[in-house]
Amino acid sequence: MHYTKNRISEYQSGVELLFKNSMDQELVKSIVDKYGYDEAQLSLMYNLNKELRELLGRLEVAKHQKVLVYDQKNQLFAQLKKDYMRYLKLTRIALADDAGASAALLLEGARARTNNALELQIRAFVSNLLNSKVWLEALGVYNVSVADVKKLQSDLEQLVQRNRVCLEAQGEVRSLTVYKKKLLVKLQAYVSDYVKVVRIAFEEKPKLLVSLGINVKTG
Repeated sequence: MHYTKNRISEYQSGVELLFKNSMDQELVKSIVDKYGYDEAQLSLMYNLNKELRELLGRLEVAKHQKVLVYDQKNQLFAQLKKDYMRYLKLTRIALADDAGASAALLLEGARARTNNALELQIRAFVSNLLNSKVWLEALGVYNVSVADVKKLQSDLEQLVQRNRVCLEAQGEVRSLTVYKKKLLVKLQAYVSDYVKVVRIAFEEKPKLLVSLGINVKTG
């Protein structure tokens, strides 16, 4: 019985059966007690496995939350990029003859390929555009208002918040995953020794081994 050879949920269920039945069956409990596994020791291992089960539940919730917040961030960025590209194209038309605007607003050339670099381009565009009444008035001809540009600015700040939430969610999943591994290793050390002992203790009582979820070796 080893966690690397089974699905984690199956392993946890198998360990629960092993220690619960060891405590519930008086004959088993009395025999293993002679090998150093009293009720307190059995309870310790059972509760450790219970902690694992609860941890697995928390980890699944954390993973689900991570997916959710990343989806929200990606949706926001996709809409932000869509709006920005539309305003960028209109700005290129409105300020086609303004070299200063072209440089300040990063109008020329291809857009950055990575999200982080593109976000910097959007920030420069929004910040410099809001600082120029002339450029904003030129864009107004194409029905792009100050409020539209400020909406981009607001979405950028919201993106910062969602990035932070995503990092927190990622950190929570990583932390729980590390703790799960430590808990599994600790529990496995108990399980491995206990299974070896009960195989010796019940060598002539295979039905008791089966009742604990332990395969009986034949041949």
